[in-house]
Amino acid sequence: MDNTTDTMTRPGTGFPPPAFDSAPPPPPPWPGQISQAPSLPTVAAAVPRPASAPEANPFATAMFSSQPSTPPQKPPRQRSGLRRTISWLLLLGVIGGLAYGGIVYGPELIDKFNGSEDAAEPSAPLAFPQPTAAPVAVRSATFTVSEPDPFGGTQDYEVTADFESGIAQVVIPRTETVDLEILSVWDQAFIRRIDDPTWYSLPRGDFPIDSSLGRSRWVRTIDELIPPGIRQYTTVTEASESEVGTEPTRRLMVSAEAAGLLQAQNATQVVPADGSAPPAPPLPPGMTVPPGLVGAEPLEIEIWVDDAGIVRKSVVPDVLGGETIVVTSVSSDAWEPTFPTPDLVLPLTAQALFHLGI
Repeated sequence: MDNTTDTMTRPGTGFPPPAFDSAPPPPPPWPGQISQAPSLPTVAAAVPRPASAPEANPFATAMFSSQPSTPPQKPPRQRSGLRRTISWLLLLGVIGGLAYGGIVYGPELIDKFNGSEDAAEPSAPLAFPQPTAAPVAVRSATFTVSEPDPFGGTQDYEVTADFESGIAQVVIPRTETVDLEILSVWDQAFIRRIDDPTWYSLPRGDFPIDSSLGRSRWVRTIDELIPPGIRQYTTVTEASESEVGTEPTRRLMVSAEAAGLLQAQNATQVVPADGSAPPAPPLPPGMTVPPGLVGAEPLEIEIWVDDAGIVRKSVVPDVLGGETIVVTSVSSDAWEPTFPTPDLVLPLTAQALFHLGI
């Protein structure tokens, strides 16, 4: 047999091969090689954290646990619905209580809130005040009027008037269109839109200022508004020191007996047998007591009186006309406005009424 191919009988080679217990010597280091590897710091082996029961093996727990885990159960729907019903009943009870309280106590609280400003005013004696300043001869004045209109609403206007000459200027404010201005001169009047220089002529009539009633129809003293002859039927229920604009006043709330005022009014309509003049009406011009008020509730009149005894503001009940008059200025001098020239005055036609918006 050829020795070149038979490794089993090759001379000088033993079988089996030598064991690998004796490793061959390492080769010599090459230049630059580190002969010994650097020692690294030792790190303690991490101790595994014991797993909790749910994290250990959920499948093993499910498969090999002696008692299967029970999921949390929701409370019965009947109990949840009962609690919801009770909550709704409590909520409805609270809402009902608030509504009942608003109906029963709401008006009183509103009155107290509206009267809080008056309550803060210094109190005054419950009596009609006596003038402390010299009386003023009122010839002209500027005032505002708010009174019920025939349609159930309220009409407001601002007036500047000379009570001796009868000349008056009236401005009627309007919210949906331009304000109107009326200028009354003796027996005629002119009207225009305040944004238009053209005036339209019309008979004066009685609206809004009737010159025949005079000053006491609009600007009154305390003795003209509530004369001493009828004060036996009145009682001052509230009094305080107040102001109208910048004018110091005494605010009075007066309660008047309707039956007593009606009796005094009826007495002035009877002509005395001796032919003498009947007594003066119990109330000023423009204010009358309607019949049939016997047994009616007292009439509340609110007035503000300045140091000269002039009523700067008055609020009368609807039975007596329902007017609110606020006097902003008085003067003993004459007042004369700027009259329109004839070329700016046109007759009042239907087209003019449409243009004026009346």
